[in-house]
Amino acid sequence: MLAMGLSTTPAELACAVGEVRVLGLNSLCCFGLMPLTALAVGSALKCDAEMLTGVVLLGAVSGGQASNLFALLANGDAALSVVATTTTTLLGVLATPCLAHLLLGGVSIPVDATGVLRSVASLVLVPLLFGVAMGLRLPALVARVAPLCPAVGVLSTLVLVAGGASSSASLLVASDGAWRAHAAAVALPLAGGAVALALAKLARLPERVTRTLTIETMIKSPTLAYVLALRHFSPRAAAVPAAAMVWLAALGAATASMWRRVPLPQTNDVGGDRSF
Repeated sequence: MLAMGLSTTPAELACAVGEVRVLGLNSLCCFGLMPLTALAVGSALKCDAEMLTGVVLLGAVSGGQASNLFALLANGDAALSVVATTTTTLLGVLATPCLAHLLLGGVSIPVDATGVLRSVASLVLVPLLFGVAMGLRLPALVARVAPLCPAVGVLSTLVLVAGGASSSASLLVASDGAWRAHAAAVALPLAGGAVALALAKLARLPERVTRTLTIETMIKSPTLAYVLALRHFSPRAAAVPAAAMVWLAALGAATASMWRRVPLPQTNDVGGDRSF
């Protein structure tokens, strides 16, 4: 989040104001479509209360930074992807705890909404805003550091992914119902991405924007979901986000590779691609 804040300028954040339609649809997919899809997927797979918690948390967190890379590889709108991820990251500070309380209130696991709110704020909002503030106060220093931010973000994410996957290995391989964690980690992004793609087509968004919205919907932040599940629920609840750390990378790369092989319509190649 700090790396994202350092590499995001106030001008890029201001750009979000002009993209109200797409950013609104993206936020609706992120915090409306995906949490409800997660609840449906978890119920369809007959997950127990703890594992259902992990599925819902994965559906309720903000978009993941990996979506920016996948949008770029898919010939999507990378700049819009960055702004969309930033928007859901900021909204998620309040949306994720509220959704966790609303959707998980009926299961047998207590939900500490205030604790989840504090965790999201400390893990997401504080480092993100600190990075943006550094860009405003020390632009020369940040300009020298910014080129390193993507590599630092990727490396730190890899460390977290490796740690999460290894610490949950027993639950993902040998535990009762381990297949449900993997099935949920695959079914959730595929189902949510399919609906987002259909919505983008119905809204007649440009092709590059359609690809971006679909990928943004698919690629959540499993690391954040994992930390929240582990801190406020249980290791079993964290198993689904841990599985998603691996599966989302594979699904995102496959989707981006597939779309990269599909040429953009000529009308989207020559100006006006973001005129929606």
